[in-house]
Amino acid sequence: MNFIKLKSNRGLVNLLSDFILSELNNLENYDTIIEVSDFGRFFVVNGLTSRPDVVDLSVVKDKFKLKYESLLSELNYNDMNIIDLITYGNELSKKEDAWFTFYRTQRPCYNDHIINLSSSELLYQRILPTLIELDYSEQNNQNVGVFNYSPMTITSEFPYGHSFNMGRGAFYYSEYICNHLFNTLSTDEISIKFSLTKNYDDDYNVDVITNTTYSKEKTISLILDVFDFDLNKFKDKLRGYDYEKDITEPFGEKPWLVKDEIKNIIIF
Repeated sequence: MNFIKLKSNRGLVNLLSDFILSELNNLENYDTIIEVSDFGRFFVVNGLTSRPDVVDLSVVKDKFKLKYESLLSELNYNDMNIIDLITYGNELSKKEDAWFTFYRTQRPCYNDHIINLSSSELLYQRILPTLIELDYSEQNNQNVGVFNYSPMTITSEFPYGHSFNMGRGAFYYSEYICNHLFNTLSTDEISIKFSLTKNYDDDYNVDVITNTTYSKEKTISLILDVFDFDLNKFKDKLRGYDYEKDITEPFGEKPWLVKDEIKNIIIF
């Protein structure tokens, strides 16, 4: 996962996408995907949601400006013009399979490279696992290693703006699983295929890629023995969690980063 700097154009569009998501899903956990693009003088809000009734984005915008007044002022976004392209009453197709990569760090979705650079004073937009995206106004600085410059038009990205059923739950659950496994498998990196589809053995079609000395078959068997992949039950862990904290407090407490199944993590 990429680290998004909150005080940046990219931070703003991702924060706004989660804020709009929260406003759309304030009464019920609708299937929703919101994508926000910053074109400099206005924001384009695209999206699909199963919510049947239309939400007035001008009201949402005013709430956002009130809540994040200081951030908007710092980024010189005192005026916000929004083009609303959200379509309502959609039956969205849920993705039952997805790959994610996690690391043995204080926040498994970020590797050491990202965490070490996240507090940098550089003018950057985001940090990817292998490079840093500098702000367009930043000067070429060879000390940052591999880098590129951000585009003039910036768009939000997964998992921001995605509701629980539209991949966010699978992402959190996969991080929850891998957080249990690093020490047992003696590995620093795990790529996991989250899956709710069944294979010929009637097991979930899970897959892993890691450099552990244990075989892939043993690792997958361990995962399936311990974790039930019941996202409805898992959702209870997130009760009261504000999605906006994914970007405002990326290293803050995350209710799914618990090791409540550690006693069952046994591999032979």
